[in-house]
Amino acid sequence: MATEPVVYRRYASPPVAHGIVEHLWVVRLPEGAVEREVLLPDGHGLVTVAVGTAGVHLDPLTQVSTPDGSGIRGLADRAFVREQHGPSVRLGAQLDPVALARAGVHSPAHEPVPVSTVLGAGVEEECAAALRAGRDADAANALGSALALHAVAPPVGSPLATLTPVLRSVIEQRGLVRAADLARQADLAVGVLYREIVQTLGITPEAFLAAVRFSAFVRDAVGPGPVRPGDVLAVLRWYLRAGYPPREVERFTGLNHVELRRLEEGIAAALGVAA
Repeated sequence: MATEPVVYRRYASPPVAHGIVEHLWVVRLPEGAVEREVLLPDGHGLVTVAVGTAGVHLDPLTQVSTPDGSGIRGLADRAFVREQHGPSVRLGAQLDPVALARAGVHSPAHEPVPVSTVLGAGVEEECAAALRAGRDADAANALGSALALHAVAPPVGSPLATLTPVLRSVIEQRGLVRAADLARQADLAVGVLYREIVQTLGITPEAFLAAVRFSAFVRDAVGPGPVRPGDVLAVLRWYLRAGYPPREVERFTGLNHVELRRLEEGIAAALGVAA
């Protein structure tokens, strides 16, 4: 049994990384601790540096699990369950929606990229060494500064520069817009918008909008901080039993009844909870 508490610390983005890194965090799990959380597809990329026991990344729809250590994950099109055993320390940076595209990464969350591929060989080692020494703030500053160095500002008038305010507005509006509205805001044809978003984010506009809607729906119910699978399971079960009209369900959750039911059953299976 773990006797030490789990420690979570949140850090502001270094000034040099404003507009690239939204915030950073460090989580320390002692020996014997076990934590599970739902990773929401909230429209943000994620960079992590991990020390100690590797975590497990589980797709609730397929029940396929993969090791989850240090890496760079693009935008997700669905929720995942993550399990972590201590002892471990994880440093994470939540990114602006277009930050990874600015650094040349265009792959979705289920295709993680090594940290060294984007930030160079020394950054992960520097952050890991600081974490081992208990210098969490130094590790966060090093990661944020490295991301700022490698996320190059797009040229004025380029597709990425055009899409940046459009994609940020999706987060601000909780995904409650249509792809046609985004095309109008960007002054692009819908087909061109589709191509540019897929090339920029690695997922389709519809998947991006649905993912952000689902995340906002869950956040409204469970609040800020790590998202516990049991809490998400309770929210999904309550909503599915409430009998809302199908059009309203998909508009506010990003998923239809069948998709919500599959997700609920997958999270229950991951937790070993009877349906």
